[in-house]
Amino acid sequence: MAKSASFDVIGTCFDFAAPITTIQQRLGPKLSTASIDPKTLFFSWFYAAQRDFTYVSLAGAYKPIAEILKLTFRRACLVVDLPADAVTDEDIAEVMKAFKSMGPREGLKNCFDGLREAGWDVYAVTNGGTEVSLNYYHSAGIELDAEHLLSCDTLKIAKPDVKVYENANQHLTKRGVGKEGDGARWFVAAHAWDLIAARKAGFKTAYLYFEEHDPVTEVFGEFDLYAKSMDELLEKMKGVV
Repeated sequence: MAKSASFDVIGTCFDFAAPITTIQQRLGPKLSTASIDPKTLFFSWFYAAQRDFTYVSLAGAYKPIAEILKLTFRRACLVVDLPADAVTDEDIAEVMKAFKSMGPREGLKNCFDGLREAGWDVYAVTNGGTEVSLNYYHSAGIELDAEHLLSCDTLKIAKPDVKVYENANQHLTKRGVGKEGDGARWFVAAHAWDLIAARKAGFKTAYLYFEEHDPVTEVFGEFDLYAKSMDELLEKMKGVV
């Protein structure tokens, strides 16, 4: 039976250290004056942008998440009481540049290579753009071609719309990778909201703790597999029958 693992990209495979560090470097003194932590500002901005990305998509007015991130950074600063005029266009450009060059989670390459060696076909399904997402992997020394990466920009529908996961199923079927509902198609994410939609589309689900830290099963239900690192994920998925 052909097994596949489809990974979320932003936050799951690649972490946010680069943009958080750039926010500190560009705005550090201004943030300190306002008693604002750069990590708090980052996640206030990023999570609000994810919300807006999804809601704009639901309203039938899809825009790429990179565009939403760029255009809402000043608003995120206002929310935490940093004046908009304290942020220059150059500041935003540098933060976005850092966002586009995020580094891999520890053990990512070993996980991808190990899964492939164990007979898995590995894919990425992302809210991010195709070119930027492929560059993440290539910069990390991880082989991934355009046939193994599905971007919401192509569909113009944001995750977690179930159509994104249904499209992933259709893509796997076209490529001859198992059959829908055969229990050999897995979706991996560090976001519970991502996995509930993947589960609805028939994927087995693997949750990684390192972004949300708590799967809140009272809200999202139980997933099929839980791991605290890429290495642990690899070992557990290699044990899947």
